[in-house]
Amino acid sequence: NAISNTDFITLIGNELGSIIDIPSSTFAPVEIPATLDYLEPSIENSPPIIKTRLRKLAVTSGKAFQFIVPEQTFADAEDYNNLRLELTDMDGNELKGSSWMQFNSDKRELYGLPLDDTVSRWQYCLTATDSSNASATEIVEISVQQHRAVRTINHEISIAVEIVDNNGRSIDWQLKLIHALVQTLNDLNSAAVVVREIRQPPQNLHNATFVYFNETLPSIECPEEALNDILRSLDVHRLNELVQPILSIKSIAGNLIGSCQKVELNQIKPTITVTKNLPPMPRNQVDRVNASVGQLMVYRVPSDTFYDPNDNDLTLTLKSKDHKELSTRQWLQFDSKNQEFFGIPKSGDIGSEEYLLVAEDSGGLSATDALVVVVTHAHKKEFSTLFKAYLAIRHENFNADLQRKFVERIAKLHNDANTNKIQVRSITTHHDSDGTIVNFYNTSLFKIQNRCPDKELAATRNVYLDNDQMLREGVKLWMGPELNLTNFSVVPIGSCHLTDYNAINPHDYIPKRPEEPRLKSTFSEQNLTTFVLPAIIIVVMILLASIIACCLHRRRNKSGKMELGDDEERKSFRNKGIPVIFQDEFEEKPEMGNKSPVILKDEKPPLLPPSYNSSNMNGDNDVDEYVPPPAVVLGGREARGKSPATPSYRKPPPYVSP
Repeated sequence: NAISNTDFITLIGNELGSIIDIPSSTFAPVEIPATLDYLEPSIENSPPIIKTRLRKLAVTSGKAFQFIVPEQTFADAEDYNNLRLELTDMDGNELKGSSWMQFNSDKRELYGLPLDDTVSRWQYCLTATDSSNASATEIVEISVQQHRAVRTINHEISIAVEIVDNNGRSIDWQLKLIHALVQTLNDLNSAAVVVREIRQPPQNLHNATFVYFNETLPSIECPEEALNDILRSLDVHRLNELVQPILSIKSIAGNLIGSCQKVELNQIKPTITVTKNLPPMPRNQVDRVNASVGQLMVYRVPSDTFYDPNDNDLTLTLKSKDHKELSTRQWLQFDSKNQEFFGIPKSGDIGSEEYLLVAEDSGGLSATDALVVVVTHAHKKEFSTLFKAYLAIRHENFNADLQRKFVERIAKLHNDANTNKIQVRSITTHHDSDGTIVNFYNTSLFKIQNRCPDKELAATRNVYLDNDQMLREGVKLWMGPELNLTNFSVVPIGSCHLTDYNAINPHDYIPKRPEEPRLKSTFSEQNLTTFVLPAIIIVVMILLASIIACCLHRRRNKSGKMELGDDEERKSFRNKGIPVIFQDEFEEKPEMGNKSPVILKDEKPPLLPPSYNSSNMNGDNDVDEYVPPPAVVLGGREARGKSPATPSYRKPPPYVSP
C-alpha cells in the first residue's frame, strides 16, 4: 500500500544502484519536512518625489506673510502625503531662532516678517522624508522687495515691550503683537501695519521696541490728527490682555519724522523717557549703475541717497546680494571714504548683478538699498594700435584700486578730461619678470574708411617713447612707484603694420619715401567714393533710361504705321496735292438709248397674265396677246421697268358676273 517519502526515495535509489552497479549504501535516506514555512517577499521602498514645484514667493519688507505648502508638492507611493517636512538653509543647517522666517511642520506653514535689512533673494531647502528615511528636497525661493513708501515715511509708532516667555523664536512674539494691534484697532487684516524695525539691545534681550507705521495715513501732508486718533485707540490694557503671557506692554508713543519732524506731538500715553536713536532711511535710491567692458566705471553715491535724523555722517558699505563682503579680486569695489563705486569689468562680467548698499549710523542702526549693476559690450571700433604697459607688480597684487590709478594717470598723461578714451583689453601675467602686462586701446585712434590715423598715432607714440624707442623717464615718474612702469610698447594692428614709425616726426609729419618707386595715384580713395563713383552711377542710369526710351518710341511708331495695299495706292499717297478718288466714287454715266438689253443664256420669256374675260366661257382664247408697254425714254436713254406714273398699289381683278 502507501509508503512513506523516506522509504520511497530509498527504494528508488536501490533500484537505480542495481541497474548502474552502484552500492546501495550510497543512497542514504533523506528526511523531508512535513510542512514548509511561508516567507513573505520583501517590498522595496520608493523614495518621495516632487509632484508639483513650488512657486517663487515675492514679499514686501515690513509686512508679515504666511504660505501653506500644498499637499501635492510631494508624493510617496507608500506613505502618500504622510511625510515629515523640514526647512533648512542651502547648507543643510536648521534655521536660527532669530531668523526672520520660520516653518511650522505640523501646519505645513511658512511664515515670516522681513525687514529692510533682509531685502534680497533668499533660498531654502524644504525636505520631505518618509517612514523609511528616504527623502526628496525642493528649493524654496523668496524675493524680499523694499516697500514703496520707505522714502516718504512721515510718522512712526513705537511700542516698548517686555518679552516674558521667549520660546526661542523671535518672530513668534512679533507676529503675536501684530495680530493684537489689528484686533485692538478693529481692522480687518494686518495690511496697514508696516514694521520698520525691531530695536533690541544686545545686553538685554528681554526688552524690545516694536516700531511700525500705518501705510493708510497720507504721505503728502503731516498726519497729526490721524496719528492722535490711532494712539487714542491703542489701549495698553487691551493690548496686554491679547499678548499675555508672552509679552507685557510698557508704553506706546507716536512721533512725526522726516519732513514732519518739527511738529511737536503731545504724548497721549504715559511713556518712559528714553533717548532714541532713529535708524537711517533710504530716500533717493540708486536703482541701476551702467558699465562697459574694459572701461573704468566710477559712480559717486548721491548725498541724499539715505537720510538719518540723528546722524549726518553715515558709513556706506557695499555687499553682495547674499549679504556677504565683496572679495578683493572682484572687479567692482566700493570706496567708503569717497562713497564711490569703481572698477573695470571684463568680458566675463557681462550681464546684470545685484548688490546691497548698506548705510549704518554711529549707533549701529542701518538701512539697505538694493541696486543692479549692468555690464554691456563696449562700442565696436577698428582700432589701429594696441598699447602694452609692463608693470613690475605681481598679477595677483594688481587689484581694482591699482587698476583705477593706472587708467586715471594714463588719461591725465594725455590731458584728457575723463577716462573714456582708455579701454583695457586684457591684464595678463608677464612670466619672464613675474610682472603684469596691461593691454589697452586709445579709443580716439581708430581707422576711418580704412585709413590709419598716422599723425595722431605718431603724436601718441611720442608721449611714451623717445627717438630711440625707449620709455621716457618722465612717464615712469608720472605713473608713480606703486605702479612701477618698466617698459612700454606700441603694436600696430592690421594694415597699419605697413607704416614705419621710426621715420615719423610728430612735430613735422612727412611720410617715408619707398625704396622702389611705384606708380601710385595721388587721387585719394575718399574722393573716389565721394565724387567719381556717384557720377559714374548717374551716367549709367541716364544711358539706360535713354536706351529704354528709344526702344519704346520705335515700337510705338512701328505698331501705329498704316500699311498700304498695292502699288497704285502707294503711288497715290506719294503724289502730293492730288486727291484720291476711289472706284465707287465715280459718277454714273447715262447709258445709250440704242443699247440692247443683255439676255442671259438660260433666260426665258415671262409668262402671260391670266385672262378673266367673261365672254370666253367655252375655253376659246379670243383675247389678244399681251403687249408690253413701250419703253419710256428719259433724257435720250431708254428706261425700262415701271413708269414713274405707275401707282404703288395693284389694281383689283375685274368683276365677273355669276
